[in-house]
Amino acid sequence: DLAQVLRAPVFPPAVPFAPLALEAKLASGTHFTMNRVGVITKHVTAGSAGQTPNLECSAGELTITIIGSGNSGHVCAALIEGNTKGRVKTQLLTSNPSAWTNCCPRVTFPNGDVQVGRIHKISSDPAELIPHSDIVLWTGPVTSTMEVFESIRPYLNTRRTAVGTIFAQGLSHLLAARTFGPDVRFFALRNIPWLCRMVKKGEESVIVGAKTSIGVMTMNIEPAWVKSELEPLFVVQKTGKWEPVMDIMPDFCPVVFNPANQIIHPARYWGLFRKWTGAPLSGDDEPSEWLYRGMDEVSGQVLSVLDEELQSLKDAYYEATGAEGCREVIPLAERLKIQYGDQIEDDSSMAKMVGTNKAYSLAKTPMIRTARGVMPDPNHRVVTDDIGWGLCALVSIAERLEEDLGVKTPTTMMRMLIEWHQDLMGKEFLVNGRLCGRDCADLVLLRPGDALELVALPPHSTSAPSAKVAGDPTGRNASAGRQFEVGDSSFSVLPLSAAHRSRA
Repeated sequence: DLAQVLRAPVFPPAVPFAPLALEAKLASGTHFTMNRVGVITKHVTAGSAGQTPNLECSAGELTITIIGSGNSGHVCAALIEGNTKGRVKTQLLTSNPSAWTNCCPRVTFPNGDVQVGRIHKISSDPAELIPHSDIVLWTGPVTSTMEVFESIRPYLNTRRTAVGTIFAQGLSHLLAARTFGPDVRFFALRNIPWLCRMVKKGEESVIVGAKTSIGVMTMNIEPAWVKSELEPLFVVQKTGKWEPVMDIMPDFCPVVFNPANQIIHPARYWGLFRKWTGAPLSGDDEPSEWLYRGMDEVSGQVLSVLDEELQSLKDAYYEATGAEGCREVIPLAERLKIQYGDQIEDDSSMAKMVGTNKAYSLAKTPMIRTARGVMPDPNHRVVTDDIGWGLCALVSIAERLEEDLGVKTPTTMMRMLIEWHQDLMGKEFLVNGRLCGRDCADLVLLRPGDALELVALPPHSTSAPSAKVAGDPTGRNASAGRQFEVGDSSFSVLPLSAAHRSRA
């Protein structure tokens, strides 16, 4: 909702902040920096879900600004005060402050327990909240991320403030670097920490179920900070459990190649409205009111092909770069069985796994109802989020693999669904099968000249001290990769390893 009030903001000139020197820590082998991080993070997680970690290393009082007041924003506003025993002060940046007359929102847990939060300051003006924030958390739709990041950029001190998203999709980390510079302290959650919904605007929300663990990816943030400062904000400790635990991912590939909304929604929405030719659908042609429930086999087969293409692209990227996060990306059918287990009544096909999943059963199909029938909704986030910020991002990676390394991966189904949805939205992303349409400027894509490594690795500031790598004790060759401009800053990335180039 914030994006609406900040459609054409007027800002004072940005205040230049001296960038922090990044501490470049590189692996000693031929793989990415993520190899090292992947090993370290196996030892920094705070035990298993349900065990309360020792938070003695927590710093003093902090201030967090929540941006957006949808389902997850309501839950965060109710959890943070109690979870941190008042140590973290909550602010809310929203386009509708008047809806929050009650500064003590409450959330109800699955067991009936209630937790009441406290919001210390509410405003629609980022200048009032962002400069005094230690953490900024964006909780709104993926498609509005670019606009919101630009809105807060003039007020964000990257030396003080960490900024993150409660749900990341596509190349969100690359957007953060392009918007705030390579020194930005950024975190991205792979999944929303709970199944939740708002009950009463500005007052009440409910957690339907908490997840035992969620993945988190970071730039310029130490693992210890994630465990001591970030994880406690989201846990449902009032229920007697310390969950979800945050698992630190080795890189951003688990977000970029996530077999979730970005393939499920395009396949299902096309399947529901595939008979639509511009006129309202009625009678037998009218689609189901349920988005997932009762998924037909045609949609399921399209989804299976999308997942095949995603896995093929991920495998090709791993072969080219060795990015360890690719190992965290498993096929959709496996993920559904692991994540939802006995909530799935029938796992005999992809369509049945989605269509009989009780966790998905209450979601309604976004549509526009008219006197003559129903029409697809081109402005719903099921459409806007998962095409521009999902399939288009994936195809941009496929284009870079082909043009830079000569590695071709199948993206036929991805491109078909992009074309169908872009016609629905009145957008132009693909032109003659290539991502060169007029509306690509509004997306975060891997562009010609961008290093493939940026899909997984954060950029490294050129102000960072030289890092020592194996075979180069002086650190002279640590930044031997290509140089790029990102916003007003430059950065470097490590070159692809010789071993992976030869395999590619």
